[in-house]
Amino acid sequence: MSEESPDDGGIDRRTYLAALSATAAAGLAGCGGGGSGDSGGDSGGDSSGDSGGDSEQDLGERVPTVSIGALGGVAGASNIEQANLHIRDQLESALGVPSEVAVKELTTYWSEVYNDARTFSFSVDLSPPFPSFLDPDNLIGPYHISYAGANGKPNTSNYANCEYSQKVEAQRAAANPEEREELVNEAAATASEEVTPITLVTNTVAGVYRTDQVNASGIGTAGVAARNPEFLWESEPIDGTDQLLVNMTPGNIPSVVYQNTRPATPWVGTVYMPLLYRDKDYELAAGAAESWDVEDGFQTFTFNLRDGMTFHNGDPITSEDVKWTLNWLNDNSDVLSSINSFPYESIETPDDTTVVVNMESPQPPYINAFIPNWSGVLPKDVWVDAGAEENPKDPDLEEIIGSGPYQVENYQPRQLLALSQYDDHWIDTKGGLTFRGYSDRQTARRAFEEGSLNVLINSTTDTNEQIKQSLGDTAEVVTGEAFTSWEVRSQHSFAPAMFTEFRHAVSQAINRQRMLSILNSGQGSTELYSSFIGKTHPWRPPEDMLRQIADSPQANPETAKQILRDEGWGWDDSGRLRYPADKDLTPRWPEDSTPCDNPEGFPCLPDLCE
Repeated sequence: MSEESPDDGGIDRRTYLAALSATAAAGLAGCGGGGSGDSGGDSGGDSSGDSGGDSEQDLGERVPTVSIGALGGVAGASNIEQANLHIRDQLESALGVPSEVAVKELTTYWSEVYNDARTFSFSVDLSPPFPSFLDPDNLIGPYHISYAGANGKPNTSNYANCEYSQKVEAQRAAANPEEREELVNEAAATASEEVTPITLVTNTVAGVYRTDQVNASGIGTAGVAARNPEFLWESEPIDGTDQLLVNMTPGNIPSVVYQNTRPATPWVGTVYMPLLYRDKDYELAAGAAESWDVEDGFQTFTFNLRDGMTFHNGDPITSEDVKWTLNWLNDNSDVLSSINSFPYESIETPDDTTVVVNMESPQPPYINAFIPNWSGVLPKDVWVDAGAEENPKDPDLEEIIGSGPYQVENYQPRQLLALSQYDDHWIDTKGGLTFRGYSDRQTARRAFEEGSLNVLINSTTDTNEQIKQSLGDTAEVVTGEAFTSWEVRSQHSFAPAMFTEFRHAVSQAINRQRMLSILNSGQGSTELYSSFIGKTHPWRPPEDMLRQIADSPQANPETAKQILRDEGWGWDDSGRLRYPADKDLTPRWPEDSTPCDNPEGFPCLPDLCE
């Protein structure tokens, strides 16, 4: 999720329902794909039988109460809760399914999703517009079948489809860009056909800085954000201020093992310097490597390091440190949840400033998706002495020694990361940098208005309006439309969300125009097609390859009902939705297991279970 923090005020149910528009108020089996059949029918249909017209003898058991997980303690948490409340109300009013919203703290939410805890069926979320997501592998890769199930891997829907996974693997090994684009499109089309995900609206991002404390520079397309290192490096604290003071979600500064966080900010590009980074316009730029070459159809990657670089303890940064960092990340991809592994054939260090990475097969995502985000160079000797090879998640570091333009002055997990300029660095920053953790947006807004923050990242339209009223021209707001989208993520491992037709019906019942107001204060645009890749993303598949999952931006409850009727679902005399009589409600794999733990009941890619 995003980097700023929300308010934690509750939502008054009657106030919320009164604000709804009149319209809004009114399978997967083995490698076969999506559930036990799909409607394919988007026709309207009437509502006869919703409260007694369907014969109960032809129906199965009632659909139980559906739980919806709302992510708390992050930017826009109150907006996310409102969006989930809308899903709840539409499930109840349009589909006859009793529902509840459960707000969950960041780490609890991710732990339950990554370990297939089956505590909720739906949640509203998005992939943040981090530069790493400009490579499609970071958007489609986490939904590979090997990431589904109770294994701590970031498959946020526990989506498992062999055809999809084969396409994901194939695009990672494509020998040329054209072949890779075709495979990415085919993978996205496979997931789209199964209504994975339920895409809602485009995402918008905004940041604010105080003109009386900051002479801003390096904003570019990436904007006022911690994910934009050039903004941090180039902006100058002024008028007696010697620091950029930036808010941060507490969950994003929990550990010095920066690879274990999701995402890697605020460590990468500040304390640790990657070989390459994404600049203010999201272009690939030279970092610790002043130049690089890609050869042999994405199989050989050569990085030429800058001369004279040092870690914060004064030791030289050498190719051996880079080699160790890359191998350590690869060796521990199973415990560092957000790290992808790669088939290294060898990593060579012909001299102190040259690193040659040889792959066993073509790896086109490596240079764009992995290197800019996860290759902050670590001091080998320090981390080995701290036991990082034996205990990668919690090395015993006496101090944090980095390779970036800032060095650590004070670190308090989840609260504070205070950095000063590291003078012996080729990047000449303009002052210090401090990230402070805020668990709610209003506290962060007040801190900004009082001057104890001078940069507010991931702000909302409402927050910006409050700030402008309070500070006038002293506050400069920078906004833009992101390349990722808000979506409803459905849990594919258990009923009812594991059925494609149910997900499709839920999609049709949602009022996307209302969601645009809730999530973006009316900015951006609605999404009517299912896609992991947002419609402003450079890798967005052609529209004719994607499934349209909503007839219009408004709620389409009659279409939603007809989709279910066409597949044998119905309603009893109390208006409660019931499964078809012959519906197999068995979870797609046993609880507390991964799909590959149960290859007889759930076929998977042959090489995953060896």
